[in-house]
Amino acid sequence: MTKTKRDSYHHGDLRSALISAAEEIIAAEGVEGFTLRKAARKAGVSPGAPTHHFGSMAGLLTQVARRSYEALGKQLAGAAEGLEGNAALRALTAVYVRFARDNTGRFRLMGRTDLIELEDDDLRAAAYRAMRPLAAAAAGTRGLGVPTPEFERLDPRLIAAIAPAHGLAHLATEGRLAATMRSGEVDAQAQDALVDEVLRALWP
Repeated sequence: MTKTKRDSYHHGDLRSALISAAEEIIAAEGVEGFTLRKAARKAGVSPGAPTHHFGSMAGLLTQVARRSYEALGKQLAGAAEGLEGNAALRALTAVYVRFARDNTGRFRLMGRTDLIELEDDDLRAAAYRAMRPLAAAAAGTRGLGVPTPEFERLDPRLIAAIAPAHGLAHLATEGRLAATMRSGEVDAQAQDALVDEVLRALWP
């Protein structure tokens, strides 16, 4: 009997394959274009496999969001090495904005509280680890301590310091950074230069 692709997967491999398939769909079509059936088809498995392994669409998307935070964390780690104060905050924010621009679908999913399981322990841990360098830099500019993973409420001064990063990131995902320039087509290098100027205006 001929072995099919779905027969050849081990349990862990199938979960990983489905997460990777979901990432590819979201990268190409955005989360709006994602369905469990599409993920199963791309992974080459039965239509019921995603639900069997993740329980629901939210379960699978939560794992995509977790891996997205892990990818963000790798880019933020070390991005401010040797820097402090406003310079560190500018460097980390620039990386954050570039990640959002270059991974629009995944970045938008990370903020979709209606589509992912926010109380998932692995997701929360990945989000904390990823955002810690940015939070630490922002806290340093305000004379604050870095929040622990068990924080109950973020200090409003810390929120104020981090908010510009989120705002610029969302402008980048919506193409609004390019819209601030006369030319209709603005390459990534020009957008990076604009972000740098904005950050220096915010945090000299």
